[in-house]
Amino acid sequence: MDDKISLEDIAGDDVMQHLSMHHFSLMTSLFSVLNATRAGDPNNVIAHYFLEHFDELADLNIYDVVEACYTSRSGIRRFCQEIGFENFTGIKYSAYEWKRQSDYFLGYARHDDYRSYLPDRLGKMCETINQLIDERTLVKLATVMHEANEVVLAATDFSATALRDFQQAMLVMHKIVRVFTDAVGDEEVFDILGPRDIVLVTSATGNYARVARPRIEGLSAQRVLITMNQDPALAEPYDTVLYLSRKDLKTSRSVYAKYGVNYLFDLLYNVYCRLYG
Repeated sequence: MDDKISLEDIAGDDVMQHLSMHHFSLMTSLFSVLNATRAGDPNNVIAHYFLEHFDELADLNIYDVVEACYTSRSGIRRFCQEIGFENFTGIKYSAYEWKRQSDYFLGYARHDDYRSYLPDRLGKMCETINQLIDERTLVKLATVMHEANEVVLAATDFSATALRDFQQAMLVMHKIVRVFTDAVGDEEVFDILGPRDIVLVTSATGNYARVARPRIEGLSAQRVLITMNQDPALAEPYDTVLYLSRKDLKTSRSVYAKYGVNYLFDLLYNVYCRLYG
């Protein structure tokens, strides 16, 4: 029988021991299953149950899950392994995500005059990024990407919308770019990267960059990190770090996290088009 896991048991740096590049976020993995399967499919039912009870994940009992999802313990174990976790206990180690996501989203949305707040913040964000990442830096980055045999963009699936948009836009420029996330992609793509290649890791808070570090630091390819986290240790494996903000905003959701990556990749694409269009 699975022992109850408290949030204290999974707090702090110990959480990183239970993460990999392919199950960085349980919430992302569950939504990927929910969106990709039919209603009534056994995996869909299990994913829906875990999402519905995410706020009480640490207290869940496997027998209650089995009964509610009309499956067996082996069925739950297979589901856990299919999304990158060893077993049900491994799933429970992600209970900390609920508070992190609650603080992240609700803190960002709680403003009385949001219609005025958001445009003001967006304007300041664009001004800051323009100052931190100048035209020369973008030209250099665009040139490296143009000359590279392989270009890989890595991020959490949650924040990969801008990367996928950039991927499609680059095809119009006859440049194929790969996108790797914690939910989609073959991790062996990193094994084919050489000195003429480039990998860009987008990690606004820095958490994904920490998880990805073992895979990134040994690469001979050019390594670029896009982040708001000012921790010097985070930058160590990278040749270039592009900061989206002057302040360390790793613990809160902000316009920099939500729109900053989109704006940066729009700037980069504009430069690439002007150079090679």
